[in-house]
Amino acid sequence: MRRELLGLWRFRAVVQDSVHGIIPVNEAEYWLLQTSFLRRLHEVRQLGLSYLVFPSATHSRLEHSLGVMHLASRMAYRVVEASRRSSKICSALFHACNDDAYSAFIQVARLTGLLHDVGHPPFSHMLEDSVEDLILSPRDRGVEDEAILRGLEEARRVVVESGGFGKIHEVYTLHFIERLSELSEGSGYDELDILVRLALESVKPGSSGLKDGDLEDLGVRVEACRLVNYMLSGSVVDIDRLDYLVRDAKYTGVVYGYIDIDRVLEGLDVVEGEGGVTIIAPPKAYQPIEDVFDARFKMYKTVYYHHKLSSLQLALDMAFTRIVGEWWSLQPGIYNGVIEGPWELLNPRRLSEIVKDARIYFDDPEVMSLIKTMRIKGSKKGVRWAKALLEYRPLLPISLVKRMDELVSEIIKGEEWRGEHVGKVLDNIVHDDETFKGIVERSLKTWGADKQEVKVERVPRKIVRDVTGALREVVERSVYLRTLIEAASIPVTLIYAYSEDEETHMKLYKERDKIRKLFTQELVKEAVERLKS
Repeated sequence: MRRELLGLWRFRAVVQDSVHGIIPVNEAEYWLLQTSFLRRLHEVRQLGLSYLVFPSATHSRLEHSLGVMHLASRMAYRVVEASRRSSKICSALFHACNDDAYSAFIQVARLTGLLHDVGHPPFSHMLEDSVEDLILSPRDRGVEDEAILRGLEEARRVVVESGGFGKIHEVYTLHFIERLSELSEGSGYDELDILVRLALESVKPGSSGLKDGDLEDLGVRVEACRLVNYMLSGSVVDIDRLDYLVRDAKYTGVVYGYIDIDRVLEGLDVVEGEGGVTIIAPPKAYQPIEDVFDARFKMYKTVYYHHKLSSLQLALDMAFTRIVGEWWSLQPGIYNGVIEGPWELLNPRRLSEIVKDARIYFDDPEVMSLIKTMRIKGSKKGVRWAKALLEYRPLLPISLVKRMDELVSEIIKGEEWRGEHVGKVLDNIVHDDETFKGIVERSLKTWGADKQEVKVERVPRKIVRDVTGALREVVERSVYLRTLIEAASIPVTLIYAYSEDEETHMKLYKERDKIRKLFTQELVKEAVERLKS
């Protein structure tokens, strides 16, 4: 194996990956893969409960992490090649322009790819909103027990102290990587603890506390971590997305995620500008990048925003919230003598210590075990949500709006309104609390339901949020991307009805077509009136 592709240590093993083929692993990475933090990812599914809709989607977060490590290695080597050609690029990223410094940079990129998702909660993104809500606003989620509330308040303090974050799993990732750095001190691999901290800096710039003076022996500068962060999640085509689009398409069985990764990576250029070293896409790279965004658009529409997956996520959210609230009556045996209460699972600092000691993992099987326990010992509402996930699909929240495209088409019907304009009007209606409440109440009244018993949830989604940085220039020059992003900017809102009372919900389920029609009629009527005014 070529040393420049493996970082600082000798080749140890290979992983036969379903997407990238053979992925080489060096000795230190192999050691990290045996730690409880990485073993845990074997049991965290990449797409959560999506296997209940796409049966083959059982791939793990570890598979994805290995794939991103592999792509990070390839992209980092492109940076090394550019550094060998340009003294400006080299001096911006390295203390010395030599093979040792280059190998250290590749090692940082590889470790960042391997560890970037290490803190994902069970079922990945599907449980993330629930975990965040329980930490930040547990009373709003119905938690009443004072002991649990005090524990969750401590978890909230830890999250706040961790600084700004986009998703709650990023906070867990920071604490998990810190513990991994501590473990690495006894690994027998010199400077692995520093390199793991550099991976932490690359995941969240400014979080490691490292300065350039601390890194002279390695030969890399802190600026190199900023570039790795850009490669991971901020560049024209980030390596995180490159892996998960292809991997998720393969395992869900859809055909939309094909991307020529080789052409994408080979087409990108590394340059030095006013803002430092960055990665750009010259015109020759536009076509494969267009394929990436086409795949992204179709995967979100077909898989990630599938109406049944959001229904499952709502049910999982309800079930896990009941588990936390009913903890003392459930008395989950697997945690006896290990934790004091459920707040320790949700406290990033405390959970990182527990996982470090390999006592519990807080992974998919553990949460599924809790759901099965609640199926037997839970309250009436707890049993209702456990049944929805374990055995009886009609108890899942019912889709009132499955596909926004169908609703937009229904509203246009021969009119000259543009689809994106209609989509924005619908989004405004759904986010106008008073208007939306009126639509719900009129629909339920016509159907004959008690509005106190039936709840209607809005699940807003957006495929494209902002087009910034290097991507903006590509979009401005690509007619295809401009059109695609215009279509992807139409907000996607999925709407669900359910009752926490099982008997009431089953009445709703039996007449779901009728209530869906009534709700759609009211929504269409409101949209048409706004469009004509």
